[in-house]
Amino acid sequence: MLSDKNTFTHSLRVRYAEVDSQGIVFNANYLNYLDVAITEYFRTQGISYSDFIKQYQLDFHVIQSLIDYRNGAKFDEVLEIQLDPSYQSSKVFWAFQMKIGDKQICSGTLTYITVSHVTKKIVKVPETVVQLLHWKKREA
Repeated sequence: MLSDKNTFTHSLRVRYAEVDSQGIVFNANYLNYLDVAITEYFRTQGISYSDFIKQYQLDFHVIQSLIDYRNGAKFDEVLEIQLDPSYQSSKVFWAFQMKIGDKQICSGTLTYITVSHVTKKIVKVPETVVQLLHWKKREA
């Protein structure tokens, strides 16, 4: 769901296989949750990620992931993943936070670089993609 402020929210229930011996989500799984939420973001904008690559001949590569862990999510809890996308030149920023109710689980930013699917070279995010995906421009 995309709000008026361009924030997208996706709900995801923690599965048993995603928790560690302490009964909380293993920290690397939060990156998987972000990947799922970003994929769903594309769908809500009217295009699957696979179709996006085919149509625009672009792909995104993760160049940085920053996560601030606050609390651990547990098996069967429902995470609310909020994404606030923006871009600057060839970079795409996915500011995020994950909550269970009012409890902050983690937050941070995932940074992508835009790459031509054909040449494998870094390219600027085209305006047509900005319009399609409703990304806001990030100021320097």
